[in-house]
Amino acid sequence: MNRLPKHVTLKHLNAFVAVAQESSFTRAAERLFQTQSSVTSLVRQLEEALSTLLFARTSRRVLLTAAGEEFLPRVMRLLADFDGAIGDVVRFGALERGRVGVAAAPSAITQIIAPAAAAFAARHPAVRLYLSDDNSGRIQRKVAAREVDFGLTSRWADAPGLDFEPLLEDRFGVLYREDDAGLRPGRDGTVRWADLAGRQLVGVVDETGIIALLRARADLPIEAAAPFHEASSTTSQAALVKAGLGVALLPALAAERVREPGLAYALLARPTMVRTVCLIRHLDYPLSPAADALIGAIRDYLKTAELPPGCARAARKRAGRA
Repeated sequence: MNRLPKHVTLKHLNAFVAVAQESSFTRAAERLFQTQSSVTSLVRQLEEALSTLLFARTSRRVLLTAAGEEFLPRVMRLLADFDGAIGDVVRFGALERGRVGVAAAPSAITQIIAPAAAAFAARHPAVRLYLSDDNSGRIQRKVAAREVDFGLTSRWADAPGLDFEPLLEDRFGVLYREDDAGLRPGRDGTVRWADLAGRQLVGVVDETGIIALLRARADLPIEAAAPFHEASSTTSQAALVKAGLGVALLPALAAERVREPGLAYALLARPTMVRTVCLIRHLDYPLSPAADALIGAIRDYLKTAELPPGCARAARKRAGRA
């Protein structure tokens, strides 16, 4: 295979197309805002590089040769593809196109991401969003595998290559039936751990940030980390509580999402339990402009959002790099 000619640039190709379409070096030069001599020089350099005449020049007209006629549509496609590629990247950077993937705890999607995304979409309507609700373990793996741009949940386990930025401090409480006569908050609105003695607990399955936090605390009753019933999600947890199968230990943000008529929620007294909801990002790959803008919208929303009791904005610091 012959080596490709060197020194053929976009200037040469644009000059060739302009002369071919105008059938005139003078009009091509006017179209390109160049001098006629510079356009003539560019076409001559292109012909020399290709070792082929592309134009037949007469005193009155400039016509394409057979080689030029075959070359023209290919060059036009090449220039159109180039312009399209450049335009797409520019629009991507200007948030006029793109896609953001986020994996988050269901409570974070409902209470934080969805309202923040509404404001984001109003400013950037051409950017598509993909939201995936999942447990903490799978969320961290999705971020690590770059299946999503970032995650929003509590830290589940050490994950090399991930950065955890605290956004919210979310205190635990107990979800119970309103008609549960044996469970009443004190004057400060909290329920004591002793009030849960002998109660069946409804928990969530492994790989959730909630169960990981409960198992990490040695000062809690053993039942807290070993619930009698288990559900795959906080929604299922709430359904079992409402059915009278027990009570559930939930952070305030999660409880706010699943509360419905017939259910009550109260924060737990000391020893208090708090989960930290973190923004999870990959350390080795920068965020896309669209993902960065969505994170900005989330931060802006949290500045003024009305959070449920027990939930507070976290100080701006890193939770640690695994």
